Amino acid sequence: MKWQRMSFMIAMALGVMLAAADINNNNDTTAGSNASTTQPPREQAVSPATSPSQAEQQLTGVTGCGPRIRKSWDMLTTPEKAVYIQAIQRSMDDGLYIKFVEIHTESMTTMEAHQTCMFIYWHRMLLLAFENMLRSYGGAASCITVPYWNYVDHNAQFLVGNCGSMEACAPILRELGGSTRGNRGRGVTINGTPITGNVCVNQPPLDHFCESSEVSGPMCARCVPRGAWGTTPFPPTTSVGSLMRQLFATQTIADVANNIEQGVHNTMHNSLAGVMGNLEAPADPIFWSHHATLDLLHSIYYHCQVGNTVPLTIQQKLANPRQFVRCARRTPVPGQLDRNVLLPESFVMARSGEQGTPSLSAFDPRNVLAPFFAGLPTEYLSYSDVRDLGDLSYNYEITGLLATMFTSCANEQLLLGVPGAAITNTRRELTQKIPKSSMLEAVVHPQDSSSQEWFQAALEAALKATKANGTSTTSLSDALYEVEKMTCMFYDECRGKVLDFSVNFQVNFQVNASTPCRQVIDAIGRGEDAIRVPDWKNVMLAHLRCD
Repeated sequence: MKWQRMSFMIAMALGVMLAAADINNNNDTTAGSNASTTQPPREQAVSPATSPSQAEQQLTGVTGCGPRIRKSWDMLTTPEKAVYIQAIQRSMDDGLYIKFVEIHTESMTTMEAHQTCMFIYWHRMLLLAFENMLRSYGGAASCITVPYWNYVDHNAQFLVGNCGSMEACAPILRELGGSTRGNRGRGVTINGTPITGNVCVNQPPLDHFCESSEVSGPMCARCVPRGAWGTTPFPPTTSVGSLMRQLFATQTIADVANNIEQGVHNTMHNSLAGVMGNLEAPADPIFWSHHATLDLLHSIYYHCQVGNTVPLTIQQKLANPRQFVRCARRTPVPGQLDRNVLLPESFVMARSGEQGTPSLSAFDPRNVLAPFFAGLPTEYLSYSDVRDLGDLSYNYEITGLLATMFTSCANEQLLLGVPGAAITNTRRELTQKIPKSSMLEAVVHPQDSSSQEWFQAALEAALKATKANGTSTTSLSDALYEVEKMTCMFYDECRGKVLDFSVNFQVNFQVNASTPCRQVIDAIGRGEDAIRVPDWKNVMLAHLRCD
């Protein structure tokens, strides 16, 4: 194991040196940076040197990259990982990285980005702009896509007992700095907010982190507070047994956005702790990969519940509540027709500015980030389909349990692995399948079903238990909820106690309820609910061991 880790570190170091040479020797002048071999002063680096129209041509017209396909961190080659790390470091040095942290913490912006029906679409916009910024460095960075974190498969390894913590199970956590090397107990004031953690990690790429637009160079913290990942288990919301309920026991985009935000989104932020337990979470590069996974989960939902193979008209999108529904704003926007409600044409709120200073829209040409937002849609409806964003369209390369979710959708027979089963009960927009899609589709790798045997057994038992006398049918969502209850109880009894949200997380993200599994476990403990599968524990133990 030590030799494997040493080999990776050597390969990564070589990759970083090669990537740095490629990026820094690029002769193109790019937005928000100076690509010469000499690092410019920070003030010069963050000046808007490129007009939005030029930036749009640079960022959407990159040649030689092929389709914009995001892959999991596990699928990246060592040189690809090195390029990504080096680009992150460069953006931290240039002062561009912290500007994205400012957006996520700006008071009006965060009230629109969280706990509204546009949670998914808002973060989709932010991810694209961040990706544009990294690509703007040119050279090897020109084709960067934000890698997603396949914690669904990593959690599966944790669930079967092959590894004992998030860090032990997830290469991305270890290879983006880990959680142990740095200054134990050191806090960092990020954009005016004091942040603490178990260790302020100073490993690449965090060794370049600068916590404020006011400081630069040797004055930067050069570390980011992280939680104790080496002893922290995955939250049950990352299991396929919970994610199926989060995605498919829903009727509208508002429902699925709420399920994902209150489920896997919040619980992962809470479990990772450190800066990830705060609105300053984008300070940790793990934030971007976490949200890329959430974005992928929505694309699975969209594939299964809409499934169009040609672009839809605005009228078709508006007619489908799985693509758009209006919802109330958390905070009114003064002087606007949509002051109290988010509409399809509502302008996406994304403002940056150091704490205590006036904020400026990232779409405003005066904002240093404007070149990276140029070309992005400014209205929410346009973000409903990752394949329908013009030159910025993208998709995912999917493997493992995520691939199973993509191919099986909410279909009982497919989920149970019945030979010859086909999708028959998805709510697709078009009544006739078009043999070949005209859009940028996902790249899907089939999954060996052995890794989901426990889920198939649990679902089969839940389906039987939720059918009266074994004859009448029931909603699949009822069975999925039973599987989630079984999953929650198994985690609590066999993988360590399921913890609730920390007080710090509840305060920072303004969350009042408990985690989904904590609610389930407490309700069962009070006798207010029960698992309808009488021998549920034996069903689970037939495939999983109890520690």
